[in-house]
Amino acid sequence: MPKPSRKRQAVSRSAPSRSTRKANPPKVSKPSPKLDPSVAADRTLIDRCLAGDVAAWSLLYRQTHDSLLATIRNFLGRAGQDRNLVEEIAARVWYALVKNDFELLAKFDVRRGCRLSTFLSVLAKSETRMLFRSERRRRSREQLVSRPELDSELSIAPNGLVSDEDFLGTLSPAEKTFYLDVLVAPSKERQSAQQAYSSENVWQLNYRVRKKLERFILDASP
Repeated sequence: MPKPSRKRQAVSRSAPSRSTRKANPPKVSKPSPKLDPSVAADRTLIDRCLAGDVAAWSLLYRQTHDSLLATIRNFLGRAGQDRNLVEEIAARVWYALVKNDFELLAKFDVRRGCRLSTFLSVLAKSETRMLFRSERRRRSREQLVSRPELDSELSIAPNGLVSDEDFLGTLSPAEKTFYLDVLVAPSKERQSAQQAYSSENVWQLNYRVRKKLERFILDASP
């Protein structure tokens, strides 16, 4: 009986069986998920901003700022009635986006499928938490250095000890304005003047004036 040729043997070995063909069907690549057109439009707008397009920045601000303020107000709850606080947190969000050569804004990822407004909302909540933590630390430091006698001296009339020209000379222009318009002003005038300051600025200026007042009193003591 004639033996099969080497060529026929090679073909028979390399040819897959019918069962093998059925067990290993050809792989079909899955189509990539369709990108939301609104998310793609957000990314396009961001790319224009990163390229230095001033008109794109104006458009981005108009499209997102109002919703950003609404998010901050909702997150703050009762504190959201403080317009200065809301605006300050919004300013922190915008600064976070542009600092370090727009590093954070450039990280907006369309693959996550979220809108730019959602991205800003998450950032606003993070900035709010950091601000509140900073406020709590500042209050703790202020409580440590405050004295009961300083509270009464801060509330005396302008012709008292703390209105002395020597003490006013130790204050910076911003501290002096805050001291005269807020700390020692009549209650009605004080309330209207304090609206020009954010909560953070009030705590900051109050702390700085207290520290300088404490040093002034100690230096003036016999």
